[in-house]
Amino acid sequence: MISDLRQASTFDIDIHTLLPADSPRFALDQAHVRALAESETEFPPILVHRATLRVIDGMHRVRAAELRAMDTIGARWFEGDEQAAFLLAVESNTRHGLPLSSDERKQAALRILRAHPHWSDRSIAERTGWSATGVGALRRDIADPDARPEARVGRDGRIRPSTTAEGRRVAAEVIRQNPAASLREIARRAGISVGTARDVRHRLADGRSAVPDGRRTGAAAAGPGAPAPPVPDERPAGRRGGPDLDRRVTLF
Repeated sequence: MISDLRQASTFDIDIHTLLPADSPRFALDQAHVRALAESETEFPPILVHRATLRVIDGMHRVRAAELRAMDTIGARWFEGDEQAAFLLAVESNTRHGLPLSSDERKQAALRILRAHPHWSDRSIAERTGWSATGVGALRRDIADPDARPEARVGRDGRIRPSTTAEGRRVAAEVIRQNPAASLREIARRAGISVGTARDVRHRLADGRSAVPDGRRTGAAAAGPGAPAPPVPDERPAGRRGGPDLDRRVTLF
C-alpha cells in the first residue's frame, strides 16, 4: 500500500488546515522536531487522510515546518476510511523513522485486535512490531468472545484455524473425505505443517484421535463420535499484500 501511495501525485497543502494525526504515538519527540527544523533537509511529502485532513504520516515534519515558518508542506492524499488510515499510520511509524515504544506498539496491537479480531496474531504482530505471542496474550485478556474466533485470516488472505487442535480436526476430516490426499494437500487445506498432517494420518490409522489428549477441546474432547467441523472455505478474505517499505527513510 505504501509503495502505491508513493506513486500518487504530490501537492502543497496549507499547514494550518491540517489536524493532528490519529497516531499510535503517545506524543511527538520535540528534540527530533527541532533537529529536523535545524537541518537543511528537504522534507519528503507527508501523508494526509483526505476525508478528515488528519496527518497519517509526517507530524514531526509538520511541526518542524512550522518552526521554519513555512506555510505549506508537500503532501499526498490517502482516500481510505478512518480504520484504514490508522492501520497505515501504524505501519508507517513501525517501519521507518523513530521506533515506537513498547507501550505504543502494545496499544496499537490492542486497538487493531478489537477492530479486526478475525486477523491472526502474526498478522497483527507484523503490522505493529508487537510479538505474535504478545498479541495472543492480549487476545486472551479481552472479555469479548468474538475476539477469539475459531478461524483467523493471515496477511496472505488465507483462512486458518486459530489452534493446532482445530487444524488437526480439519485435517482428519480432509483425510476422511479423501484418503488418498497428499500430506501437502492436507496441510494446505487445514492450515497446519506437513509434519502435523503426517502425525494426524498416523494417529487415525492407529485408531486414535487426531488431537492428542492434552490439546483436545470442544468437539474433540467429546470423543471419537463427535462430528468434525467442516473444512474452511479457502477463498481469500480481504487479500492484502504486505507493505513495500523503504527502510532508509528516517523522517516522519
